[in-house]
Amino acid sequence: MKKFKPSMMTLSLIAAGLSLHSVSALAQEVDADGSANQDNEMEVIQVKGFKGSVIKSLNTKRYADTIVDAISADDIGGLPDVSIADALTRLPGVTSVRRDGQSSELNIRGLSGGFVLSTLNGREQVSSSGGRSVEFDQFPAELISAAQVYKSPKASLIEGGVAGTVELKTANALDNDEDQKFRFSAHGNVNNAVADNEYLDTLGKRLTASYQAKFMDDTVGVSVGVALMEQPTIANQFISLQFDEYNQDPDRATPIDNSYSAEYGGIYDGLPKQLFASDGFELHDRGGEDSREALVVALNWAPRDDLRFQFDGFHSEFDSEKFDRGLRIDGLSSVRLANLGLAPNAGVLTNPILAGDTLIGGTFSRDPNNMVDAPPALTSQRGGIRVQTQADDATTESSVSSWGLKGEWDVNDELTVVVDIAHSEGDEDSKDRVMRLAYFEDASLDTPIIDDNLVVQYQLNGLESPTVSINRDFTDINHMMVVAAEAYPRIESNSSDAVKIDFKYALDNEFISSIEGGIRSSKREYSLERGRFVYGVSDQTSRSGQYITYGQDDDGNIIEAERFQPYQLSSGEVTTSTLGGDFGNMPQYLALDVNQILDSWIPNVDKTPKTDWNNAWTLTQNNVIEENVTAAYIQANIDAEVGNIPVRGNFGVRAVETEQSSTGLLDVGPGNGEPIADDNGLVYDGYVRGTDGVTYTDYLPSLNLTFEVTQSDLFRFSAAKVLSRPDMNDLALTGGVSVNEREGGLFLDYNSDTSPFLRPFYANQIDLSYEHYFTDTDGAITVALWNKDITNFVSSITERDFDLAQIGIDIPQLFDTNGVPIQFQDGDYTHAENNGEGGYMRGIEVAYTQTFTFLPGAWSGLGANVNWSYTDSEITQLSAVPGETGQDAPLEGLSNRVFSATLFYDYDEKLNARISARHRGPYLSQQIAIGSSQSAYFNEETIISAQMSYNYNDNLQAVMSVDNLTDEPNVSYFGQTNRTGTIQYFGRTIYFGINYNL
Repeated sequence: MKKFKPSMMTLSLIAAGLSLHSVSALAQEVDADGSANQDNEMEVIQVKGFKGSVIKSLNTKRYADTIVDAISADDIGGLPDVSIADALTRLPGVTSVRRDGQSSELNIRGLSGGFVLSTLNGREQVSSSGGRSVEFDQFPAELISAAQVYKSPKASLIEGGVAGTVELKTANALDNDEDQKFRFSAHGNVNNAVADNEYLDTLGKRLTASYQAKFMDDTVGVSVGVALMEQPTIANQFISLQFDEYNQDPDRATPIDNSYSAEYGGIYDGLPKQLFASDGFELHDRGGEDSREALVVALNWAPRDDLRFQFDGFHSEFDSEKFDRGLRIDGLSSVRLANLGLAPNAGVLTNPILAGDTLIGGTFSRDPNNMVDAPPALTSQRGGIRVQTQADDATTESSVSSWGLKGEWDVNDELTVVVDIAHSEGDEDSKDRVMRLAYFEDASLDTPIIDDNLVVQYQLNGLESPTVSINRDFTDINHMMVVAAEAYPRIESNSSDAVKIDFKYALDNEFISSIEGGIRSSKREYSLERGRFVYGVSDQTSRSGQYITYGQDDDGNIIEAERFQPYQLSSGEVTTSTLGGDFGNMPQYLALDVNQILDSWIPNVDKTPKTDWNNAWTLTQNNVIEENVTAAYIQANIDAEVGNIPVRGNFGVRAVETEQSSTGLLDVGPGNGEPIADDNGLVYDGYVRGTDGVTYTDYLPSLNLTFEVTQSDLFRFSAAKVLSRPDMNDLALTGGVSVNEREGGLFLDYNSDTSPFLRPFYANQIDLSYEHYFTDTDGAITVALWNKDITNFVSSITERDFDLAQIGIDIPQLFDTNGVPIQFQDGDYTHAENNGEGGYMRGIEVAYTQTFTFLPGAWSGLGANVNWSYTDSEITQLSAVPGETGQDAPLEGLSNRVFSATLFYDYDEKLNARISARHRGPYLSQQIAIGSSQSAYFNEETIISAQMSYNYNDNLQAVMSVDNLTDEPNVSYFGQTNRTGTIQYFGRTIYFGINYNL
């Protein structure tokens, strides 16, 4: 009997690109004892191009000891993927979340990025923000040599990936056949939506250079790579604010009494008792430039055959300069009120447009009957219909760095010891600067007055573009004035230090080939700092045009106490802009030079954001979170034969102790805390600073078995217990009261949606797969079934119209800046908890890959790679989607159906081309286009891309590709498709350039 156990030489040939059916032929020439038949001369078939990368990826999958999918260096860097995330979405069950049109967060098997563990060269990577999900746009595809997605764990892998573990690898020069390798690429790109914009550069640029060399008789290796990118981006967006329920129902658990209908206490005839309506919408472009500077370095030293050292480092700075320019319309729901403040409501709704129980449009007039005074009069009405021009700076500056030092010692023929020291850190500074403009009757007056004769007409069209018209020209600088300058920065820092010691001991045993074990200790720390700057009376008041604060003199007469004079614009500070694409019929708006205006308007005002007890969140959200983890594992590797069937795999257990704590402020009520000063010197004693947390231990067993039924057919079985910890920022010690304006009123909200006592997301999972590798051609067909029994998960629950007295919180009377008591309604109570009910997630993945080398002539260069997956889950959470109060919702990020397909063509090692499509079904997520988080459903989407390369010679290659060929929009909705959420278009991007290899 001949038994095929790949030797190290065989595996090295596989890594070099030896075709699958050549490996099968080689297997037939290997004797039972594993020695090669010396009578046969072995030929190595080197397959290049995309076809070669497909073969390498399949070989990685075939000989892995777990269920894994992989992509190779040729697939990653040969054609211009913007980041490694774009390349990984070609794997079965892997999808991405598009941000500004680019793939950033990865979802695996229906679970969002927080359940995905990411490692670089085997070391855990932190994100630049507080989440567990790594921002993959930080990693240039050109600097990654290989990537694997582990879908079944083993004891030796770092814990943390319930969905899967993404392992990225950088180059090791000692693995190369060549003594030296040099690669240089220069790529440009253009985007049709960017080209239509008035204020963006049209050309993007990407430069990459890498060098690898071996010295001193192949004992020293050096690898260095640099990647630079400047890429203009734009997203043309329509964003509807959430749809809230307006009803009269005193018998509900959370009673409602705010119906539009005149029959039920409202003021409009003909409208239903229950109505869902949005408070407004935004239409704007989010445009700017993404820039990235990345460096990777690796130093390898092998002074002896039994001793190896490697130092590798990675650093990336990713700055995303983004400005939201457009119009914001809000306060539309205020038209339902008979009174607004202490005066009759001047806002009027006419010609309402209904779709079932949803108000999807109409004519909204701010003061058609001239009933009230306009701001800045003392008696002006605020909180009603409002139209603002916005110029928000959404720029984010982030960086990630990691380095590691590893030493491997083959103590003898049986024992290998590995010591690894690692550091990873990430920082992110989100600017969140706000500038708002309002429409005045005459901007040239010393005390300009808001124009109240405003009429907004709009109609939503479900998942298609809406129609919008406004009776004023918001590009006329004779009327438009700057009324608000604000900043709400978010500064985050994340770091991890780890040391790991592993050993592997080879056994002369017919069942167990080796034993592995090890211990890892890590310390992770996350911190968040907040602040606030506002030039004006208050955030919302300034935006309404109320720029004067009134007081009284000694005789009780009303006087002007303080003025924040609006700024009159000049033509050199603005540009008239229009949304592109399907939004071309929307009203025009002004694009502003924010810095120039600030320097002219308030040059001597300190614009530094500060903590402020009048806005307590600037202090209560500041937190430091620590997580100390100690893990140890033991794993037995299987290499056996059961009934003439070769069996390989592993079994083991990983024990993990986690100690987590948070230091922050906790609301204990006025007079019950310690005196704490804000940055302005104001002292408040309603909070205590404390540290709290929890320690827990988990045991994670795992089993992986691969049955080689024939040389071409494999059955795999895997079972394991897995966990994913909560996001670092979800472990914050917080809890605070805030008064928020919405729906024309003031609401008292209490937020404790984070907790240092949260436990991980746990699952028991089973995987079963069948893999058939073709013998007459290169390729495979694989089918995988999987099931995860979720035993515990973290959820954030919001209870609306909640009386805080139910949880023992008594709120004293609150006053505004003029000393007037604030009348507020019961608001939202948001809190985090571990839900122990759990449930199942299960699915199927089917993958087909084949090179059609059996076809005649030029047709033999064709090939296909097709993946399809389906995921089902019984797990539900209380819906946070507006309009679905009390209803169940699926897990965030879960798309039941995911599909990707690539048709590729390689010709004579000269021409390489491929066209790809990736599709994901509807899913629940957070609406990311608007400043505040809103839960919404996202519509299905299909992204089509095409790439082509031509090799002029062995050194020079020209490349071209098109991403998002059909300009597929990203669309969300609030429960029903007629309740529009976000519609955003990113445009079609064309990449072109050259690669040079030496």
